[in-house]
Amino acid sequence: MVEIKNPLYNTAAPSTQALHADAHLRVTADISAPISVTTNFEYSKDAVDGANYGPDQRHVYSRETTPTGLKAEAALSTLTEGHAVLYGSGLTAALAVLIEYKPKKIAISDAYFGVKKVIEQYRALVPGVEVVGAECSYEGVDLVWIESPINPTGEVKDIKHYALRAHAAGALLVIDATLAPPPLSYPFRQGADVVVHSATKYLGGHCDLLAGVVVTKSPVTADSLRYSRYILGLNAGSLDTWLLLRSLRTLTVRVRQQAQTTARLVALLESHRRLAIPTPCHTPTAEEAALGRFVAGVRHASIQPCHREFDIQQQHPEGFGAVFAVYFATKSQALFVARHLRLHRFATSLGGIESLVDWRHGWDATAEPTLLRISVGLEGFDDLANDWKQALLALDDHEKQLAAKL
Repeated sequence: MVEIKNPLYNTAAPSTQALHADAHLRVTADISAPISVTTNFEYSKDAVDGANYGPDQRHVYSRETTPTGLKAEAALSTLTEGHAVLYGSGLTAALAVLIEYKPKKIAISDAYFGVKKVIEQYRALVPGVEVVGAECSYEGVDLVWIESPINPTGEVKDIKHYALRAHAAGALLVIDATLAPPPLSYPFRQGADVVVHSATKYLGGHCDLLAGVVVTKSPVTADSLRYSRYILGLNAGSLDTWLLLRSLRTLTVRVRQQAQTTARLVALLESHRRLAIPTPCHTPTAEEAALGRFVAGVRHASIQPCHREFDIQQQHPEGFGAVFAVYFATKSQALFVARHLRLHRFATSLGGIESLVDWRHGWDATAEPTLLRISVGLEGFDDLANDWKQALLALDDHEKQLAAKL
């Protein structure tokens, strides 16, 4: 039967891969891939195990394979430089990794709190599993889980560093690259063994689907993952799969623009913070003080300090992710800004075409209550900058009114 991954597009530009990497799986004349919603498929009249969908495809039951699912996995495999397996959510993908590799000792630190909850469930089912920090000794560790970029700050980890440590200990390195999809990061190039994405975020990009992806270097491992997915029913639904395939077509143009806008917005907010600080050489104007005096910090890969051995630009030559964090002096100030931004919708999740602001402490008790997570969409930079300006000026006015009442 037909191979899912088409090597003809391995060296094509990412935008070309997103549009054509599944071309070998097309059976109909539709320009936009049709959605397949059937549960089951009619057998070939020539042989029960023969091709029944075009000249070289065979589909029997949708829990196993669908035409749309194969197309999505073909595009994802080429884009991610591996062999991609699609799941019903990012956390389902995380569970699939644990089921496949059956680790007895996991090293993990900064990670999405949902992934840590999945590991808790895995430990409840598999007694004796140990969990240590990613900066601890890797003695006895068989799986290292690193999130890069990190949610919610958007800062990145030195993947090559963790790959060297993991492999020296005989462990596998799993990289959750949800916040920096292709073309912003290619973790296999830095030594990752497995790459995971919550496709709900940037791969989907429109806040209208749930899906997850596990990418491996080995087609044999990918087949093993597909078999357990089939047995456990961990696959994505028909509509979600089609929406994901649709979204992949515009992935590169979306994330490149989002990354560029984010870098400019981070620099602007950091400049607001700095200009509000009096120094011997600088006295803030009234507007400079109003815009920055309550901004306690800004964190993102574009401004993070790095050790000399970490070439951050080599790991991310096309830019960084579109998520960053802003810290305020108090919880109430953070919530005030979240509620007064007009173009940033106050909602959880990230990676969509609309900018979002989220108060992470409401979901994750370990997140600082003064932190806002920003997910930058496709709005124009000037419009987003003006949105921040009006919200910060409103905060300044609000704080002055509160002070006047004391």
